[in-house]
Amino acid sequence: MTIKVASCEQDIPYGRAISELTVARLKKGDLSVLIPSDGNIKATPKVLVVDPQKCNGCKLCEIACSLFHNGEVDPGRSRIDIIEWESKGIYLPVLCQHCADAPCRAACPKDAISWQDDWGMVVIDYDRCISCRMCMAACPFGAIRFDKVREVVFKCDMCDGQPQCVNFCEPEALTFTHADRIPYPQIRKAAGIMRRY
Repeated sequence: MTIKVASCEQDIPYGRAISELTVARLKKGDLSVLIPSDGNIKATPKVLVVDPQKCNGCKLCEIACSLFHNGEVDPGRSRIDIIEWESKGIYLPVLCQHCADAPCRAACPKDAISWQDDWGMVVIDYDRCISCRMCMAACPFGAIRFDKVREVVFKCDMCDGQPQCVNFCEPEALTFTHADRIPYPQIRKAAGIMRRY
């Protein structure tokens, strides 16, 4: 399988057929299956979009994320978390929404969280962060987590413009696109279904 380096001009393709061999290599922690880092990607505001109706709970996104950021397969240290309602057959990927008026930013006593306009995302400055976890308490999505190994808070950083979770989302539940391309009618419909549970 060839993994295409994402261009800042195009959306990262999703829903690719991922071979069983590639999935096995990912689960074993083979870094070579990830999208290679490309420092030449220009900043451009994009968003990660979740379609919970398509998520099948495979958790390959969690594995790819933890492998990319930590060099090991540890879904507990992934920046995306799959919430499961197995009895209902519903899975919901939860990750940072990069709110323009972020509650985590307002709650930070050290101004360690800021809005990065060129990428259109919320970032954490680890030189200022004191790991007080106020941002975790303030996040309405529960998207900020605590790494017990490094003793720091962490959240989705969109893999510097090449989100690994999207690349491994075979059921097409995750996409990385410009905000004006978000399918809001489908998201509203999914939210209505979730509300019944």
